[in-house]
Amino acid sequence: MTWVMTSQEFMAEAVRNKTGKNKGKRSIWFNGTKTDKTAGRQIEYCKEQFEKYIVTDFQRLKK
Repeated sequence: MTWVMTSQEFMAEAVRNKTGKNKGKRSIWFNGTKTDKTAGRQIEYCKEQFEKYIVTDFQRLKK
């Protein structure tokens, strides 16, 4: 999947790291994992709040 967002959207959605070597920088996790009980393995998925940023091209930035 490809996510496209403006820098303002990134700043609004991201979290600021409070500790560690990246203290003060911002991080964002677009995906999550859940266990498929029938197959017994981890499955990655897009978090619901970030589905609006999924694109197939960069037309979203031309608006």
